Amino acid sequence: MAVIQVQNLKKNYGKNVGTRDVTFAVNEGELFGFVGPNGAGKSTTIKALLGFLFASDGSAFICGKDVARDSKEIKRFTGYVPSDVRLYDNLRISELLQWNARFHGSAEHDKEAERLCSLFELDPSKRFLELSTGNKKKASIVCALAPQPRVLILDEPTNGLDPMMQKKLFDELITQKERGVTVLLSSHNLTEVGEYCDRVAFIKDGVILAVTDLKNVRHRKIVTITDTEGNQSTFHFEGDAQNS
Repeated sequence: MAVIQVQNLKKNYGKNVGTRDVTFAVNEGELFGFVGPNGAGKSTTIKALLGFLFASDGSAFICGKDVARDSKEIKRFTGYVPSDVRLYDNLRISELLQWNARFHGSAEHDKEAERLCSLFELDPSKRFLELSTGNKKKASIVCALAPQPRVLILDEPTNGLDPMMQKKLFDELITQKERGVTVLLSSHNLTEVGEYCDRVAFIKDGVILAVTDLKNVRHRKIVTITDTEGNQSTFHFEGDAQNS
């Protein structure tokens, strides 16, 4: 069953193009990778899914809800981690989590938030402005996971995290997936996507080049994809994603 459905999504910023043609679906309980170089259209697609911007054309649904018409309802059962975390500087993490609990209305929020703060070694007494880049990202991850959402949308979630915390995050995402949570993970790091994701959509210049079952590419270091016009793009599974 498809929980996230995106069909022919396009977004123009005046004369500039954010996405040209994005089509993919993410199944229930799937950890789905969304991969491409910086500027490929990953964040634009995610912002459209969350109602932060409106698409110029095409459609998208999460749990059967239209992302433009039902954005408020979608946000209540969806956890989101942005690539660039910006929260209220003077609030303590504990206060941010209290506001988060009120928004989502989750009965188990406080208990889950306490577990996640311990897991990610995040001090809830700290003010947001006092945090390092990595701890700011951890605060966003805890806010996304604490309400126990049905859907997780993560935009470059490992940026700023040290390797140990990256491993903890993916272990947690695997656990969430086993509980039936649907995870859309945007990344430019093909190594992490290749190790943990079930399928991956490759995007370049605002177009989905291919959606691939990762068992077909998991032990390969290079994946070459040919688009409908015969142009080839090469993605490397060592370090950050590259293309040529």
